[in-house]
Amino acid sequence: MNSLRSSLLPVWSVARSGARLSPWSGLEAEMDRLFASALGADGPATFPVDVYADAAATHVRAALPGCRREDLRIELADGQLTLSVLPPAPAAGDPAPATATPAHSEPIARRSLAVPEDTAEDQVAATYVDGVLTVTLPRRPATPPRRIEIRAA
Repeated sequence: MNSLRSSLLPVWSVARSGARLSPWSGLEAEMDRLFASALGADGPATFPVDVYADAAATHVRAALPGCRREDLRIELADGQLTLSVLPPAPAAGDPAPATATPAHSEPIARRSLAVPEDTAEDQVAATYVDGVLTVTLPRRPATPPRRIEIRAA
């Protein structure tokens, strides 16, 4: 019991700086650590996206100011849409830095989303205008039920 009391003591007591700590700060810190480890916070950063749908398609929009079109990668595989921002490639005349990695392979930011099952994957299109990436995922037209005739044997 004494060890439990001493582990909670910093949460309920006054910090060394004189500021009162929240009674929830220990829980908040532990939850942040738990989610960071579970979600792979050590990997590439993520970025927010807007997803909206109309009758014809699902649209994914991401504001990526400062990125060049060449530094964006979009992949669609196994029902997952993956948007990646790659590190900028050196300009044509610039010498490669001494610590260069196999360039342009690992993204610095990535976002993956599940796509609707009725997506026409062969018609997916993307635009990048004024720092906004828009991916349009058109829906396959609904196929009406087909009536099957029964023949006599």
